[in-house]
Amino acid sequence: MGINIKQALSLTDHVRLGTTSSSPFLGSPTFDKVPFHVREGRMPALGTYVVIERDKDEIVHYGRIIEGTEDNPRANPSTLQQNQAYQVGSDKTRPGDRSPHVTRVMTVEVLGEIHLDSNNGITIKEPSLLAQTGQGVYEIPADRIPQLLNTPDTQEDGFYLGEIESGGKSANFILPMEAIARHLAVVGKTGVGKSYATGVLIEELVRHGIPVIAFDVLGDVIHATEDLGGLNFRAGVNFRVPYSVIGLSEFLGFVPNLTSDQSELVSMAYDSVFTEALQSLEKSGKVNIPIEELLEEIQGAATEFGQAAVGGRAARKVSTVFKRNPLLTSGTESWLEEFAQQPITNVFVGHLSQQQRNLIVGASVRLLQALRKRDRIPPFVFVLDEAHFFLPAGGQTTASTQVIREMIRTARHDAIGVTLITQSPASMDKQVLLTCNTRLVFALDPDDMKLVSGTLGGISDEMISRIPKLPKGTAIMSSSMDIIRHPAQIRIRKRETREGAPTPNIAEEVKKWRQQRIS
Repeated sequence: MGINIKQALSLTDHVRLGTTSSSPFLGSPTFDKVPFHVREGRMPALGTYVVIERDKDEIVHYGRIIEGTEDNPRANPSTLQQNQAYQVGSDKTRPGDRSPHVTRVMTVEVLGEIHLDSNNGITIKEPSLLAQTGQGVYEIPADRIPQLLNTPDTQEDGFYLGEIESGGKSANFILPMEAIARHLAVVGKTGVGKSYATGVLIEELVRHGIPVIAFDVLGDVIHATEDLGGLNFRAGVNFRVPYSVIGLSEFLGFVPNLTSDQSELVSMAYDSVFTEALQSLEKSGKVNIPIEELLEEIQGAATEFGQAAVGGRAARKVSTVFKRNPLLTSGTESWLEEFAQQPITNVFVGHLSQQQRNLIVGASVRLLQALRKRDRIPPFVFVLDEAHFFLPAGGQTTASTQVIREMIRTARHDAIGVTLITQSPASMDKQVLLTCNTRLVFALDPDDMKLVSGTLGGISDEMISRIPKLPKGTAIMSSSMDIIRHPAQIRIRKRETREGAPTPNIAEEVKKWRQQRIS
């Protein structure tokens, strides 16, 4: 015996919220939005997912509540003033929902249609029919929300990031596996929960056995790495990169006061070493070119052009810089081999200048991508904190930043996932931001919101307007429709690992400093 769609969705009078309505003042149903009169005694919350019935038993609309209003003529300011001035009328302008003059209307953003097929199965489709007036509006069961969003309903099929709340109930939000290979951007102003959410994502990646390498500017990932059994490195101490793969412009940037003739000789010699290094990396997965080889190349080029003395001075400058620079080494180090065996490798770069950070990250990206292309290391996820510093807006570029940009554009084909975290998306390369197919958006300042709102397809203006006021730990998750059918507001789940360093209380820190000085 067949059932109707209300039975299939468990829509009973107990979960009925109201009736679709039409008014010249409060609006009528359109293909995008549907107003409904709220039933007496019901208090639907903002964001509640609902179903709107039709006159056919096999089709309903579904959507979520995006705004509401209550009309009460007795609460009109003029009326209230007259009552007070003349001491007339009731002092109870709103006795309750049953008051005939109190009207509550809410608006549903139409997201799609639910169809019941001949086998009592449910199919989700794009909205095509106009909603009708006088039809029931029902709160949809929370366990149906993943089906509406086209997201997994078990943690084995994706990354459990948090919960979606609807009508006082919640459903797990699980990001589909495919989203990671299409890249993720985590954006939001300071203190709204970006780093916390990134920690949750890293926990999920590790749970699924996906290696992670993070470049950590603020030290937010150090504790999580320890808790997950990974390795922490400090750039320039136990994490260095071969000088031969950092790129010519970066290398020249470390050698000060070269004359134009010296610079030309060093450039010619470095190009030869750089080519050899990339070939070695492709062939063996390792690089080991002693600095003496570069010095010999400089001397050889200088001799060939009759500038032996100039070459000698250039070689001495290069040798001195190499010996003094803690970031550079001759060959690949053990971290490159250990990375593939670790759940997470975290590289702290907060103590470096931005030029040095670019060098470390760019060279590491070049090494890792070359090894991944040759299948010498497993697929992995690359996490970059404060991404706007490495990928600035306005066309600014260096060899390192160009390497990072190219890796982001092509990483999907190499089974490399990229996660970028930034508090200033307006300061970041817009094309890179657009390349990130999935975005986790926390509260943002207006300037940043203008940029990001244009990348959030399928999200209502009302929902966008509330992003700057999102509470800490709450974000909008948006992606292409084949990943997540509709943008969703989620509350990030509790972390299992420790957080990074908390935001300091400056007053308390000053007190501690003074006490230490006295003692």
